Amino acid sequence: MISVVIPTTGRASIRSVLAALADQREPPPFEVVVGVDGGVPPTHDDIRRHPGCVRVDVVVLPRRQGVSAARNAALARARGALIGFLDDDVIPAPDWLRQLDARLARFDAVAGRIVEDEGPGVLSRLRRLAFDHRHRVNLAHGGPVDYLNGGNFGARSPVLNRAGRFDPRYVKSQDRELARRIAGSGGVIGYAPELIVEHRGHYTIGGLIRGRYRAGRAAATMARDGGPVSVGPLSTTQTYGASVPGLLRRHGVALAACAAVSTIAHRLGRTKPWPG
Repeated sequence: MISVVIPTTGRASIRSVLAALADQREPPPFEVVVGVDGGVPPTHDDIRRHPGCVRVDVVVLPRRQGVSAARNAALARARGALIGFLDDDVIPAPDWLRQLDARLARFDAVAGRIVEDEGPGVLSRLRRLAFDHRHRVNLAHGGPVDYLNGGNFGARSPVLNRAGRFDPRYVKSQDRELARRIAGSGGVIGYAPELIVEHRGHYTIGGLIRGRYRAGRAAATMARDGGPVSVGPLSTTQTYGASVPGLLRRHGVALAACAAVSTIAHRLGRTKPWPG
């Protein structure tokens, strides 16, 4: 059985992903475990169950503790031999569960492909560039990958038991930090381009700066703590597939400027690792 773990901060935000799970095509038996981070839990009216869904479990944290705590609380209630992870702002493809089941027959953990639902905004386009560049790099590399993305990945339950759960110190990049521990415990993470979700984000320049600064702090913390896996992309080219001048030529001033701000925020974050 597959346990699908989803963190959320409230009822409305999770309806779309639950509806997509109810529309899965010929999935293996699965359950859905929702970790509510101090918000309003979904009700039975919000949850339309697939015939192959054996149960839906909702665990509510008494106060906001962050996405790592919400995932950990849901993970503690999961019963499946395979664990799939989604966020409440993604829409899994109709064959997501079948693909997850097939890929975890080959790997200890799998990172799926995220496709940004590109809107008219510059920040949405920038986010799509990052996801698409990662996809191209993974295909060109062809081997195991060194990261996981909490909005679309899966792992075998014994692998997670060996590696441990999400580290609540990491308010960003907690999925990549977990990937380091999976690799460190001997696990192999495969890239599964067939395991697709669509991401629907709402972006602001302030949110970009805060997120990239926190990602920089996470990178600095992982670098300090050591380990066999990289801390993630550190430059504009590694993140978006081109330098700032290259982005300027291809995508215009606004997007190149946002990419530059993103990289500067990340570099500033890398000067201040988290305590511990």
